[in-house]
Amino acid sequence: METPQKKIFPLRLPLVLLLIMGILFLGGCNGKREIDELAYVLGMGIDKGKEEGTYLVTMQIAEPRVSGGGTAELENWTISVETKSLSAIMEQAAEAFSKQPFAGTLRVIVLGEDLAGAGINEALDYFQRFHEFRRTIYLLVSKGQAREVLNTELHTKRIPSLNLFDTIEGQKKQSVFPITRLGHYLTVLGRESQNPIIPRVEKIQSGEHGLFYADKEGQEILIHEAAVFEGGKCVANLNDQETKGYLWLDDEIESRVLEGEDGEGARVTAWVLSSKTKYKVENIDGKMGIKFNIKTVVSINEIMGKDEQADIYRWQQFTEELRPLMAQAIQEECEAAVAISKEQGLDFIGIGRKIEIKNPKYWKEIKEGWPQGIENIPVAYDINVKVEHSGLARNSPVSPQENSAKGGSPALQ
Repeated sequence: METPQKKIFPLRLPLVLLLIMGILFLGGCNGKREIDELAYVLGMGIDKGKEEGTYLVTMQIAEPRVSGGGTAELENWTISVETKSLSAIMEQAAEAFSKQPFAGTLRVIVLGEDLAGAGINEALDYFQRFHEFRRTIYLLVSKGQAREVLNTELHTKRIPSLNLFDTIEGQKKQSVFPITRLGHYLTVLGRESQNPIIPRVEKIQSGEHGLFYADKEGQEILIHEAAVFEGGKCVANLNDQETKGYLWLDDEIESRVLEGEDGEGARVTAWVLSSKTKYKVENIDGKMGIKFNIKTVVSINEIMGKDEQADIYRWQQFTEELRPLMAQAIQEECEAAVAISKEQGLDFIGIGRKIEIKNPKYWKEIKEGWPQGIENIPVAYDINVKVEHSGLARNSPVSPQENSAKGGSPALQ
């Protein structure tokens, strides 16, 4: 009688031989590159070239170096190359540098205003195909040349590409402009029911847009507003109010500052603690439309122009009166976004996409005339604001103060 071990042995032998052969045919890391042989591409700007059919590509490249104190520093170069093919830029850059440019570290692509107007899809084709590029790269559209943005001499002396990346990353928790990654743009581009949107960036001096800093010679980069695309071309620009309205309707508000006025001179600013936007496709005034339901929680940041003395009951009444004021401020921004969407016949809000998801049958009826047909879609709002915190003080420092014998300063009550 054969033992179990003798039965298993004939099965083990072929397996061992197969493993040995596999090891013999394993290749080494033929494509590996040492870290100290690379120069890292952090940002890239693309403008139209001087010659027809060419691009002016600006690359911001950083090389880590160790200083005398043992700390790491980034030495950076910003170069511009005119080329007919974006895929040739790495080769041209390699001719100018002793180290091989590595595109896997690219964080930001800035698209020039002229290129955006002419069309960006062909320029982006390279970035979706070459394996070193990631779909998480952030996209921006510059006011003027992208080259000028990446050549900005910041008053902080930081590398512009890293400054842009950090600004976008930090903005995820304070929503004042949209965040568009390469992958998201390409996804929306493939939809019949929605227009892509990309935030805009511009180089500014001290004093512009209300920003001031001590170094008068230094410059700053400001990301605000947004560009709307159709067929890969920028066909409209949104101002700050319209952009913020889009963020509410697309459920992209994490937190931000709201301002409201009560009609009697009192102005209030509130901080959005949380927000959620949902929607329904339903009958509105006899026509099929979309209704946005926005629920927001805020805390009171500041009260101006309120000089009356408020006891605890009047204060509760005042905070209740704030709710419709804040809701109205939100609705005005939403209405501004919807108004330009209908005026331009562009669906950057994604109303068509929302109808397609909720009511596919109705979408089939209207998609032939989309996005121009958006002007015939009624839009309604149900906005609920909850005031969760009102700060440490009930009254303003300018409010009349009670006699201290009656309980002291009510500002701390």
